[in-house]
Amino acid sequence: MKKNILFYAIIFFTTPVFCQDSYVSLNNDTIKGEIVHYKEWLKNPSSVQFKETATGNIIDLTPSNCKGFKAGTSDIYISYFGTRILNSNDIENIHALKSNILTKDTAQVFLREIYVFKNYVLYKLLDDKRTNFYISDNGIIKELEYYEYLDENKHISFDYSYKNYLLLLFADKNVAGLEHRIDLLTYQENSLVNFFAGALNDKLHSSEKLRNKYPGETFIGAGATANFGSLSYTSGKTYQQTALSPSFDIGLRIYSQRNFGRLFFQPSVNITALTHTFNNNLLKAKSTLVNAKLGAGYVFSKKPDLTIYGVAQAGLTFLFGYKTAKGANSQYVKEGSPIDKISVYPEVGVTINKKINIALAGTLPIRTSFLSDRNYVYKISQACLIVRYVLRKDIHEN
Repeated sequence: MKKNILFYAIIFFTTPVFCQDSYVSLNNDTIKGEIVHYKEWLKNPSSVQFKETATGNIIDLTPSNCKGFKAGTSDIYISYFGTRILNSNDIENIHALKSNILTKDTAQVFLREIYVFKNYVLYKLLDDKRTNFYISDNGIIKELEYYEYLDENKHISFDYSYKNYLLLLFADKNVAGLEHRIDLLTYQENSLVNFFAGALNDKLHSSEKLRNKYPGETFIGAGATANFGSLSYTSGKTYQQTALSPSFDIGLRIYSQRNFGRLFFQPSVNITALTHTFNNNLLKAKSTLVNAKLGAGYVFSKKPDLTIYGVAQAGLTFLFGYKTAKGANSQYVKEGSPIDKISVYPEVGVTINKKINIALAGTLPIRTSFLSDRNYVYKISQACLIVRYVLRKDIHEN
């Protein structure tokens, strides 16, 4: 592959901006659009369906008809045509070529970028044959050669050619303890990324940081909550009332590091000032309602300026400072502690420009029951419109 072509492709793919899905054509044109039904592949894809924004056309991207593609702010793949080792890199677990004679094949594949710093880019190829790693130095790609084989005594032996290459590559870089670093190196993604980050003094892009390429979010906000209440007496009488109250909301979103960060884990707390009146103000209830929720969510549409998601949550509902009054002019009287209940809290929402989150959440149609005394049961359900501000720390590439 020509050096200048790879150089331009790498410049494009490592630009630290948020953009939609895109690919680079053989003419060096950047085409924006959307990967159809995309996911974060465990193995390197051989082809990808891509819908172009400008034309609406859907094409199959392959290593032969494009120079690579980028999936949103996530994985980057480049097209590669060259050789790859076929000998097994894990002779105990992978049914690959177990010969002690180095055997290579010509491959036209997508390589996934796993590390980039200055003029170095590290790539990974994982398919049904084996795992191969490649290093690009100023746009020139070379495979890091490694394989395992059985010697004449049926013992596992190793060919560490990639270690000798790295020793030469960094010989003039004044890397402290270079030989020891290489001696400890294993042919695995985290180990290789940590080696390059350490050798290049690149603390920001160590594998510990790269595992968090989908940064978590903290959100805080306020909303308007419709509280649907009912008061049912043992005599059979039931009174209902809907009250609108302000609410306060705070929580976290912790994103999965697979599947483009679409799956996430969300703990949150919602606080509502609750006041209800029943039967023409003859019966009153007053408290601070706290929902402590925990759930899992999924991002259905993930764009640079707009995401749409849903969350399934369960949690405990607490009433603090619960008071009731009987009679239009009666004073509120503090009740005994209500029974705390586990409820389901579905949520759907959108996040705009990664900063503003607008969500609709609640317990509908489920009602949470609180036993106030022996004479009646107080039930509530909620629907809440929340506006939140989202704080997140994005990770940018150099």
